[in-house]
Amino acid sequence: MSVAFLERWEWYRSLPADLRSLVLETMSEISVEAGDYVARAGEPSSHWYGLISGYLQMYVVTSDGAETTLYCLREGEWGGEGSLLKQERRRYDLRALTAARICVVPGKTFDALRQQSIGFNHFICQIMNERMGVFVSMLAASRLSGPEMRVARALTMLVDHHGDDQQKLALRQHEIALICGLSRQRVNQALSQLKRLGILSSELSNSYLVVNARKLGRYVRPQD
Repeated sequence: MSVAFLERWEWYRSLPADLRSLVLETMSEISVEAGDYVARAGEPSSHWYGLISGYLQMYVVTSDGAETTLYCLREGEWGGEGSLLKQERRRYDLRALTAARICVVPGKTFDALRQQSIGFNHFICQIMNERMGVFVSMLAASRLSGPEMRVARALTMLVDHHGDDQQKLALRQHEIALICGLSRQRVNQALSQLKRLGILSSELSNSYLVVNARKLGRYVRPQD
């Protein structure tokens, strides 16, 4: 399955044969359950992660035990490149929000791709630039916005903005609460308001949430 996942990416398909072989020979695939840790803060940064299915949460814990979500990886995204580029110990925990399957690429292979493939470097720049935009939006929402906007901006991390308008997110209410740093009650109230606005065409049902990605984007970025 990891081979099919890799074939989705232009950076991989454009690699010369020796680099494609290196990726295939060194990568692995792992499966984790909800709540399992994929990587821990303070550990050496040794891998790059491609999410085949599920959701992963990047978060930090303050000295008083409060959690702050930095980013959520959804199916079809990659993560961990920042720590590898800085060659530092990981500054955040990476935890499975749901059951997930992950393509794991060793740091040495990541470095070889970065040193030898222009296409790979372009891809890394693209995803880091997109992620920075999300970080800025989430910071602004946490400092300046009410619960509806905080929930909405959290959902923007999880939808595919290049995909269909109507998208299903396999997340429960308590998982959204973990991402937002809000209570389940506040999240429930925010989801109800977003439904009234037509952003959510359905509330949580059968463990998924139906989101109108176009309306969500207009809600969080009304000036666009």
